[in-house]
Amino acid sequence: MTCLVCHPDHPERLWAGAAGGGVWHSPDAGMTWQSLWHDQPSLNVGSLAIDPQQPDTIYCGTGEANLSADSHPGIGVMRSLDAGATWQMLAPAATLGLPRRIGALAVDPFDSQHLLAGGVGHRPQDAAGLFVSRDGGLSWGRVPLAGPAGYRCHDIQFRTDDEGLIYVTITAQGAKSGIWRSRDGGVTWQQLGGGLPAPAAIGRTSLALAPSDPNVLYAQIERQSAVLGIFRTGDGGDTWTAVGGNHFADERQMSYNNTIVVHPSKANWVLCGGVDLHRTKNGGNTWTKVTRWDSDRGNPNYAHADHHALVMPTGEPGSVYDMNDGGMDFSADGGTKWENRSNGLATNMFYDLEVAQTSGDFIAGGAQDNGTLATLDGQAHTYFELSGGDGGWVVIDPQDANHLFTTWQFMGMARFRASDGWKEVSPPEDQAKPWMMFVAMDPKNRKTLFTGSRRVWRTKNDGDNWTAVSEVLDGSDITTVEVARADTNRVYIGTENGGFFRSTDGGATWSDNLASTLLPGRTLTRVQSRAGDADVVYATVANFGTHHVFRSADGGLNWTDIDRGELPDAPALSIALPAAHPGRIYVCGDAGVFVSDDDGTSWANLTGNLPNVTVVDLVYHEQERLLTAATYGRSIWRLPVD
Repeated sequence: MTCLVCHPDHPERLWAGAAGGGVWHSPDAGMTWQSLWHDQPSLNVGSLAIDPQQPDTIYCGTGEANLSADSHPGIGVMRSLDAGATWQMLAPAATLGLPRRIGALAVDPFDSQHLLAGGVGHRPQDAAGLFVSRDGGLSWGRVPLAGPAGYRCHDIQFRTDDEGLIYVTITAQGAKSGIWRSRDGGVTWQQLGGGLPAPAAIGRTSLALAPSDPNVLYAQIERQSAVLGIFRTGDGGDTWTAVGGNHFADERQMSYNNTIVVHPSKANWVLCGGVDLHRTKNGGNTWTKVTRWDSDRGNPNYAHADHHALVMPTGEPGSVYDMNDGGMDFSADGGTKWENRSNGLATNMFYDLEVAQTSGDFIAGGAQDNGTLATLDGQAHTYFELSGGDGGWVVIDPQDANHLFTTWQFMGMARFRASDGWKEVSPPEDQAKPWMMFVAMDPKNRKTLFTGSRRVWRTKNDGDNWTAVSEVLDGSDITTVEVARADTNRVYIGTENGGFFRSTDGGATWSDNLASTLLPGRTLTRVQSRAGDADVVYATVANFGTHHVFRSADGGLNWTDIDRGELPDAPALSIALPAAHPGRIYVCGDAGVFVSDDDGTSWANLTGNLPNVTVVDLVYHEQERLLTAATYGRSIWRLPVD
């Protein structure tokens, strides 16, 4: 979750934005949630703003601006005039030159037509910086705070007691980074100093104004992902004092998670967010870490890691809404005790999916920053965590659902067996560890598994020991592993560079790169063979500007393009091949789900009522005839098929 606003007169009425899951509404302080976005052009949300004079008017800046590799872009600014019930495209980034990752958005409390938007870019040519509209968002202009050079804008704060007084934070090349102030509604700007660090040292900065004393502001400043300092001013920004001490020395990832808020009636009561939350009640003289991401769930000091937005509503002093990578945590006492309020907030970003073939209600998947999650009864509210970290690949024994493996970032792996419970069975340290490793189980010899870094690893004793069975293949990470159902001596490998390798003797020896000139040399996201014929192999391909689904009839020696431009020019990420329908192919990716019933001769769009998000994985359940889809931003969906 990236952002939140609450109604100025009804603090229990919330609107929240998800990095990849659109806008959500809660009428009861997060006890229940309702999705407001489903088929908007983009469900990647970076910021929200509510018009204080007309609270039914809500603006949304699309695109996540948290500077991570998977902070996906948006399409501009959306607007609702009816408290989120309906939305319209107000300001398209493509035609108005706005950033595609808008992390700050604000409405002038004295002039509803005056809007400010702050955005970042990931490439030098991307639009970024501070943008202004004086006609309610119909037209926009870039504010040249750093001259003609590009810069990033991270935070925007209007003073509610002093018309025309605005603060923004930016990062730019050279000496323009830092906090800027305007006293005339943005006509002219002044870069603030007076005790702040040297501008060139200042990175991403979050600001908070004290509602009970608007001359008091706090700034949390990042440098090289650490906390450079917490700074306080009592004179509206003329002079600043460092008030963080050494308390924040262990905080990290501050270019990704960075937020700060002041208690509405106590100007010395401040909460800061990074990986954990920290609080001072005396203006920064002393600090306390008030959350522990590694505490047990349900403990009063537990809140999920990576905090992106803190809101303390003026109408309910003491209440704190905290938006983070685990949803929303809530405190009723200013940050001492916490409870999670994410039930129904279906915004998990899954990396992969597994369904037990012995029980279609046993669904599991690795999720971004939320571990490996599973449900045993197929119900949306019964998911629990199997293992932690960034959840990765899951493998469930096709004959015994009490025998399974979970993985996490950088080649971590755990095994569960009913006889002896959980045990870590990670492959040995490898010089090149991929972010996520892909795992395949031999469907006949189920203690034999394959995985990969830049070479192939195999275990024959259920993960207790691993052996490298190949040299480095093509110098890039292995991105897909397949043990053929029809012939388990046949093992197929795809790589990030688009390489294709195979073994015909259970991993003892490996071919050279068999990727023909037809394969486009882009990342192979899945390689899968037909259930009844190990020679019939399909490959899906990522990236843009190419075709994305290919077929081989001879085990990968030769390939045919079965996309032929009929499928959208968008990454294809997974494939499902029902054993009961040898000619049927299900494919998913950035553009939804597609199906062919004639082995790729023709294709039909099967996306249906799925939300407009990336579908990362598909699993077909043979007995129950169910197709399950995992999404990156809107959790898991199911479809009965024949």
